[in-house]
This record gives sequence, structure tokens and C-alpha cells, in this order.
Amino acid sequence: MNKYKGLLIALVLPIFGLIIGIPVFAQYDSSDTDSGQSEAAKKAAEAKREAAKQAAEEKREAAKQAAEKKREAAKDELEQKKDKLKEDKLKICQGRESRINDSMSRAASRGQEKINLFTKIAERTEAFYVLKGKVLTGYDDLVAALNSQKVAAQAAVDTVTAGSDDFKCDGDNPKGTANLFKLDIQAMNNALKDYRTAVKNLIVGVKSVQATQGDN
Repeated sequence: MNKYKGLLIALVLPIFGLIIGIPVFAQYDSSDTDSGQSEAAKKAAEAKREAAKQAAEEKREAAKQAAEKKREAAKDELEQKKDKLKEDKLKICQGRESRINDSMSRAASRGQEKINLFTKIAERTEAFYVLKGKVLTGYDDLVAALNSQKVAAQAAVDTVTAGSDDFKCDGDNPKGTANLFKLDIQAMNNALKDYRTAVKNLIVGVKSVQATQGDN
């Protein structure tokens, strides 16, 4: 009797162990599946963001090229065409010339002030990143993009600054000069917007690595 009892136990125990182990294996398998799905979803979301970013960049570049082409056309027209104001309009313009020039100068000054502000924020962000010592993948690319946009913004502001001294009511083509200046203002605003976006991207990147890696 004891012999049969021992044999029965020997047969039942492995089966019982197998039954207990099945949920454990299933749990590990489910965990691996969930992890794989989560990683796939993360990669898909990242790919979607990159595609949207690329599309926005292409759209911005196309708009920039169109604006540059328009400015070149306006500049060529200004250089080739003489369109002096008639006496009555000339007098009206001369009465406003001082205010027009002041407005142009203020536009250039505001542009420079924005560059100075964005630069200060960027420098503080970079100093914070170095101080914390945490590594952000793509940090150098963000800084390079920021510096590139800063150069472009400064060039646009310098163009507006130079143009603010060009307007003369008795010039060969004051309307053309005013139109060209207007285009330069638009280009400056777009360049400042791109610079601000580059600064924002740097801030977001630095902030993200602090949040994911915790405090030192």
C-alpha cells in the first residue's frame, strides 16, 4: 500500500508543479509582450513626431525661400525703377518723414532686444545643463540649431537696422524703399520666431533629461 502511495505521489507532484508554473510563465510572457508593445508604440509616436517636425521644417524653408525671392524682386525694382513722389505727395511725406524714420529705428531696436533676451535665456539654459551634468542625447544638435538660428536672426535685424536709414521722401523711389523695408521686417520677425523656437527646443530637451534621470 505504501509502495503504491509513494508511486502516486511521485506521479502527481510533477503535474502539480507544472500546473503552478503555467501562470508564472504566462505572466512573464504577458509582461514581455506588453513591454514589446509599449516600445513599439513609443517608436511609432517618435517617428510621427519626427515626420511632423520634418514637414514643418520643409514648410518653413519653402516660406523662407518665397520671402527671399519676393525681397530680391522688390530690391531689383527699387534699383531699376525711379518713382519720385509728386510735389503734393512729397510735402505730405516730408511732414511725416521724421516719424517714419523713428518707427523704422524702433522696429530694429525691438528686434535686437529680442535677440538679446533669447540669447540670455539660451546661455542660462546651457549653464544649467552643464551644472547638472546629465547627458541629453542630441544636445549638441540642439545647440548647433540654436546658434544657426541666432546668426540668421542677427543678420535679419542688421538688415532692418541698415534699411531704417535708407528712407528719404525725396529719394528716387520712396515707395519702393518702404515696401522693401516692410519685407525686411517680415523676414526679421520670422527669423526671430525661428530663434525663439530653437531656444524653446533646448529648454524642453534639458528639462526632459532632468525629469527622467532624477536629481543628483
